[in-house]
Amino acid sequence: MDMNNDSARILAVKVRSLPPSMLDASLLAEYVKTGEAYDLSDLCRKSDVSIKQVAHIVVASGLDEVDKLPGYTMTSEIFELAENLYSIGESRRHWQLMRNRHKPTYLESRLSREGLKRLELDPVKSLRYYADIYFRAWAVFWDDEFIVRMIHKIDSRIIANLPEELITENICLAAVAKTGLMLRYVPVLLRSPVVCTQAVQNDPAAIAFAPGHLRDQIRELQAIKFD
Repeated sequence: MDMNNDSARILAVKVRSLPPSMLDASLLAEYVKTGEAYDLSDLCRKSDVSIKQVAHIVVASGLDEVDKLPGYTMTSEIFELAENLYSIGESRRHWQLMRNRHKPTYLESRLSREGLKRLELDPVKSLRYYADIYFRAWAVFWDDEFIVRMIHKIDSRIIANLPEELITENICLAAVAKTGLMLRYVPVLLRSPVVCTQAVQNDPAAIAFAPGHLRDQIRELQAIKFD
């Protein structure tokens, strides 16, 4: 879909204003094509639409549309689909260039050390800079170190839209150490005594998201920690 900046913004605003019951995979795929779909994960969760289905539609729409997918949607499964479609024929070189542009190493190398130092002096610009990197970097290229860095540089809430297969205990610890209530987004299987204790230590209200059978143990660990 070819749209100018004004029509893209209008569609993006319209989609965000619709009730979740009116959102479906096709409409959300059009939303992605506006280049403004940074909150796609939230909209999919609220409307009970599969984010994978949306990504499949976008990938099949053309290589230029793939470029607009939020980085967290480009899991190994979606990447393989795009690779199969675009790594051959006339689109091959375009695909290779695009793939390289979405690697964290490329995105994080755009500023010099001096530029990064200057950036750190302006918290608002720093947040925008790292949010742009997070939004553009494809999940297929992420590792623990990158995700933890993004949690520190942007916000612990990014754990809410991480592909579950990429979430590790180390990432969970980083998220709940910054904001205890992010325990609600930690996969149940990773809500270990260590992760839950760290979350509750940060914010006692996080105990509500700890597995019931672990709560007494978490309180005991806290008592040992502080007594």
